[in-house]
Amino acid sequence: MTNTIILEDFKKILNHHKTYLMRRLISKQISLKKRTGVFGLLLLIGTFISACHKEDEKGYVMDAKQFAISVKQERLYQNEILARLEKGQGNPALADLVNKRRLSSTAYNNDLASFDFLNHTDSFNLSQKHVVNLENADKKMGEEHLRTLLSMLIDSDQTLIGLHVKASSNQGVQDERLRVWAREKMSSLQNNLDEVQKIKL
Repeated sequence: MTNTIILEDFKKILNHHKTYLMRRLISKQISLKKRTGVFGLLLLIGTFISACHKEDEKGYVMDAKQFAISVKQERLYQNEILARLEKGQGNPALADLVNKRRLSSTAYNNDLASFDFLNHTDSFNLSQKHVVNLENADKKMGEEHLRTLLSMLIDSDQTLIGLHVKASSNQGVQDERLRVWAREKMSSLQNNLDEVQKIKL
């Protein structure tokens, strides 16, 4: 069979369900010895397609309450970081950052509270990863301690943005109003990230 025929057959197979793909391959009695490369590629892509469709039965990939818990947990982590940065007295940039972040965090939490169906999403603690990060940072002193905290805040900002990107996609959270809010908040989250990245110690 020529390469052109193989390519055309490959394209047709990709348009069918994984189960049908396997049946088609078996029915054509493909020789593994001669076609190992093509078969391996088909199997890999079939596995990839299956993995990409691990959504709930309605097609949404993120539970609204889990989103709320995740972002609130990340905000709690940021508050712990800010409390430590606040102790870096004598640095106007850090003091300004802490004040702005606290105002931003209050507004963010008030927005979330406006979604009635997100009630009872406040029962959580810092993740084990957050606890370990804070403990490791607290072992450092002076500017090294502050630089570590800023790096942690940057990572946390990026995590928050990632959660909002996922929630605001067409297949993110089911509630349309929450999807729109998550999308609209991304610009302020990006501004937060840009601001902390500019601070030099």
